[in-house]
This record gives sequence, C-alpha cells and structure tokens, in this order.
Amino acid sequence: MVGVSEDEEAPVAGATVRIAGTTRGAITDRSGFFRIAGLAPGAYTVSIASIGFEELDTTTTLGSGDSLFLMLTLEADEHETEEIVVTGTRTQRTIGDVPVRVEAVPQEEVEEKLLMAPANVAMLLNESTGMRVQTTSPTTSTANLRIQGLPGRYTQVLTDGVPNVGGLAAGFGLTELPPLNLRQVEIIKGAASALYGADAIAGVVNFITKDPRPEPELTALINVTTQKGLDLAAYAGRMFGDVGFTLMASRNTQPRYDVDDDGFADVPEYERTTVYPKMVLSLSDAMTLDVSLGLISDERLGGSMSGERQAEGSDAPYLESVSSQRLSGTAQWSWAFAEDQSLVVKAAAMTLSREAHYGTRPFDAAQRFAYGEAQYAAVFGDHSLLFAGVVSMDDFEDRTEGAAFDRSYRYVTPGLLAQEEFRISEQWTALASGRVDFHNEYGTFFTPRVSVMFRPSEEVTMRVGGGTGFKAPTIFIEEVEERGFDDVVLAAESAETAQSATLDVNWRTIVGESVGMALNAAAYLTRVVGPLKTWRPPLSHDPWVEVDNVDGELLSRGAEVSTKLNYEDFKLSLGYTFLYATLSDAGEVSELALNPRHSLGAVLMWESEEAGAKVGFETYFTGEQRLDDHPTRERSPSYLIMGLLVEKAFGPVRLFINFENFTDTRQTRFEPIITGDPAAGRVGLLPIYAPLEGRVINGGVRFVL
Repeated sequence: MVGVSEDEEAPVAGATVRIAGTTRGAITDRSGFFRIAGLAPGAYTVSIASIGFEELDTTTTLGSGDSLFLMLTLEADEHETEEIVVTGTRTQRTIGDVPVRVEAVPQEEVEEKLLMAPANVAMLLNESTGMRVQTTSPTTSTANLRIQGLPGRYTQVLTDGVPNVGGLAAGFGLTELPPLNLRQVEIIKGAASALYGADAIAGVVNFITKDPRPEPELTALINVTTQKGLDLAAYAGRMFGDVGFTLMASRNTQPRYDVDDDGFADVPEYERTTVYPKMVLSLSDAMTLDVSLGLISDERLGGSMSGERQAEGSDAPYLESVSSQRLSGTAQWSWAFAEDQSLVVKAAAMTLSREAHYGTRPFDAAQRFAYGEAQYAAVFGDHSLLFAGVVSMDDFEDRTEGAAFDRSYRYVTPGLLAQEEFRISEQWTALASGRVDFHNEYGTFFTPRVSVMFRPSEEVTMRVGGGTGFKAPTIFIEEVEERGFDDVVLAAESAETAQSATLDVNWRTIVGESVGMALNAAAYLTRVVGPLKTWRPPLSHDPWVEVDNVDGELLSRGAEVSTKLNYEDFKLSLGYTFLYATLSDAGEVSELALNPRHSLGAVLMWESEEAGAKVGFETYFTGEQRLDDHPTRERSPSYLIMGLLVEKAFGPVRLFINFENFTDTRQTRFEPIITGDPAAGRVGLLPIYAPLEGRVINGGVRFVL
C-alpha cells in the first residue's frame, strides 16, 4: 500500500510501482493498493513515483514461497515532479517509460490556462509547441486544431480515451469544451491510426477528466471580461465508500463585440450551457464501472452589429446564426481479473443537431455517433500484450431544405488491433502495433506503427517511430466551414492515407541541488496521399462546389525544441517550432496556407505556496504565413502577443486577474477582415491569420476546497 506522509494516512491512487531492472510493475488503485506476483526469490529494489510526491526507492528480499506486505509512505515534493502517468499507448505508463512520444499537460498547467480562458480549451492547446488553433469562421468562432501544420480534420480528439469530436462537431468541439473538470491532457503527434483508428493522421489529443477522491473536492469560478463576457463554472466530486460522483456545470455568455468599430462583430455573441455528471462505482477490489454524461446547448450569432437574432436568414443585414444541442454518454467497465491481466470494455454514443443560417443560406443537419471497444491487456515477463476489437458508427443526416444534393452518409467501421511492447534490454524498449479497419464504404485499411526507445542513461531518452493512418472523406473540411456549407457536395472516391515518422531526444537533469532542467528536441515528417480540397468543376455553370481528392500529396516537415527550467518558486518554459508544409496538385507545388514557418513561445511563472500567490508572464511570436485568396498580399505579417496573470489566495478563496494580449495585437490593426457592407448583406471574409479580439482583461474569483 502507498500512502501520504505526515499522519494524513491518505491513499495515493495512480502511483507507479516498478521493480528495478525488470519490466514488472503496477499502478496503485483508488485505495492505494498494488500487487505484483510471480517474482523469483532474490533481492529487489522497488521504486514508487506519483505526481506531487518525491520518488521513493526501497529494497526488500523475497525468499522461496514468501508473500510480503509493504506499507510505503511518500513525502510531498515541493518541486514539480517529472513522473507523469499517461495512457497514450492504451496502457498506463510513466511518461519516461513510453516508447511512443507522448506529451502531457498536467493539471497544474491546465489550471493556469483555466484562469486565462475559462470558457474552453482552445488557449490551452494553441499555446503548446507544434500546435495551433486555427479559426475557420470568425463570424461564429469555429476553430480546428492543427498539429504539425496539418489541417484540423486530421486530429483525433478523445475524452477519456473515447472519440467525441469530429464531423459536424469538429469546428465547435474545442470552443465548447470547458477545462474545469480536466485532470490532464495527453498529446500524440504523428499518424496514430494503429492505436486510435481513422482521423488520427496528424495525431491524438486525449482530454482526461478528474476522478472522485475520498476527500471532497469543490471548485467554483466566476470570471468577467472587458468585452462583457461572463463565465460561471463549478466542479464537485467525492467518493462515498465504493461509489463516487463528479459534476461539472458551466454557463458562458458573450455579447457581440466590435473591436475596430467597422460595424462587424469581431467577437460573436454566444450563450452556452454545459453539464457533465460522472459516476464511478467500485464493484470489487479488481472491478470498476465509470459512467458519464454530457449535455451542451450552444447559441451563436455573428455578423453585422446592427442585426438582431429575429433577422436571421434575411437579405440584410448580414448575420450568421448557429444553434446546436449535443448529448453524449460513455460507460467503461474495467476488470483486473488476474495479476498483470485486465479487461476493459467501453461504450459511447453521441447525438448532435445543428440549425444555422449563413446570411440567407440555411443549414440544418444532425449527426449520431456510436462507439464500442473491448480490450484485453497482459504482461508476460518482458512482454506487454494488448488485443482489442472496436466498432464505430458515424451517421450524418443532411436536413437542409432546398439543398442541391443530399450529403448524408452512414459509415460503419469495425476493427481489430494488436500491440506488443517489449524490453529488449535495460536500454532498449520497442513497441509494435497493427490495426485492421473494415470501412463499409471505402474498403479495408491496415495501419501499422512501430516505435523504439533508447535510454543510454537516466538523463537521456531517445525515441524513433513511424506509423500510418487513414481518413474516410466527408464534407467537413476547413474550406467548407468557411463558406457555410453552401452548395457543397462530396465527390471524393477514395480515402486519405498517410505515413509519418518522428525522432525525438529528451534530456533531464538537476544542476546543483535546486535547478531542474528538461530539454526536448523533435523532428517529424508526415505525408498525406489524396488529401481533400474544394474546387468548382471547369466549364460548369452549376453553382455547387465539389470536395474531391487532390491528384498529389500533402507533405509536412518540421522540428520542435522546448525546454523547462525550475528554480525554487520559478518556472521558465521555452518552445520553438519550425514548420514547412506543401501541397502538390497535378504537378503544381504550393506552400500550405496559414502555417507560420517560425513560432516561438516563452512563459515565466512564479508561484509561492507560502504566500498563496502566483504571477505569470508569457509572450508568443508567430512568423509569416502564406495566404490564399487575399486581394493585396501573399504572406501575412509576423506578430507578437504578450500576457500577464496574477492570482492571490485568501484561504479557499483565490482572486485572479489576467491581462491577455495587453499589446492589443489583432488582425484588424493590419487590415480589415471583411469586404463589402455587412449592413447591406454583402460580406466577404479574408483569411484569418491573427487574433481578432485584441486586448482582453479578465478577472474573477475562484473558490477551491
């Protein structure tokens, strides 16, 4: 059993227990217990690591036929620990032991971004190295996440390991998900269809929600902004014996706001209500059941400042309105039926309806999604095996009146996957996985992935890996979202396929007794064959636009360097990304638009537990980007954004104020974002390459128990 020191006697759940020199180990359960069986007689060193505690090493001797009970006590670590448990390879591992490159955003960083943008997770991801949240429609504030320069449709977004954002939900998912109930965010960059199926061409982002604890947890937040936004959110959770509950609820409102006084809303109006209840049931020492629900109601209105919601769908003034309702549910049953063997069964369903008007153009659609998975995992000596069967159903119904084409589809994709992770030696570990998906419309896809990790010392880790991916075509690409789905038809006859490779090096050390350093450098290459684009058929007088495969490929290559320094109460994070992505179409090669070649970020944070205060300063540089369909320029200007955050605690009450983008950097300082007269109903939108909201000061109070 693993517990907390200083007479608190609280169990530590999720601690990683390892037998030094072997691949044997375990993860403590909610009661702090772990069990490792089948060890031969001899002397062993047991290592225990958990977030927020100092790592513990203890030595014990096991005789023939012995059975030992160890009561282990962890000391609280005043400094940030580097041992983070991740599930990026579908199994729980400390981040330093995973052959696949997995980046983790711990709860501490999630909470920092919560104070800057309580309404959604877009800022949390946008300020991560090698990632960019790209606005697809400024009128209704839709956005997609680009990983390593690839369009947002290639990123698989998960919640607790289950896909829940895609298709009709893709443009709104990141701007609808509040971060208050998040425990951790895990990111895999590069094609990962072997692990997570279609859509994981660019990578995977897994949002992991909090579990209830034995002690009650309560957080409430009130936030207001200088642009008249209001955020109300609360989270509560607790275990009651074998049953635990969590509940997150939020209400976010924002009126239309015209930053540059041109009569067009740079910040759209929205009213959003979110409710996420979750129940955790411990059926036995080895069996648990988790059930969660999600409800989101979202109303958005953008466009002319003179228009009212009652005027939606009219000729003038120009307005865009979107009304969406989303209901989702997930259940997970876990059973550790033997030592080093487990069975996990997951089931999920989601229904989403959207009714919208883009000027006079209506759009009415619904999407239903279902997912099922059964996974068996086992450890045999130096080998960790995993087998799973999955099935997904994506049912899109186009209900738009007067549409030239019925764009509805129903995709059903069962699949099988197998994975083996094995330790070759003390320094070498390899992981190989393969998956077969049987798509009902586009055929059978085999997607392998291989990763190798080399650890020449405790301070240095090197990883090299590669994999493949695929994606079934739909109309939900960025160009279609920008034009409001107007007269768009799917003409693609083949799925998009991809191959990617990644090399990264990690170095961690402690200088003296108080300075911690971590350095990561990575290089990557991704190739997508037959990517989708919009085009109008030549010599055609018909008004529609086709979404079709390009006769060529999309090639993204780049490199990332990031470093973290910890000294007493100070933390410094630096990150640089170089990116160059091109699209070849019928022999013509062009740079992919809206991808900065160079970007740089720096965050300096001071936090004192004794003073109950934190101060953070951040600055981000974004380099030039190639622009498509711009009347006056081929490349955007580079720009710099700075922010300052201050929080002070008074017992359980914490006051905070955030000066976001206090230099007031915005695209409308370079040029207007629209052409035409929105009051007369004539509007053209230019490509969005910089922030639109400009300087925003937000502040409020957070109650933490």
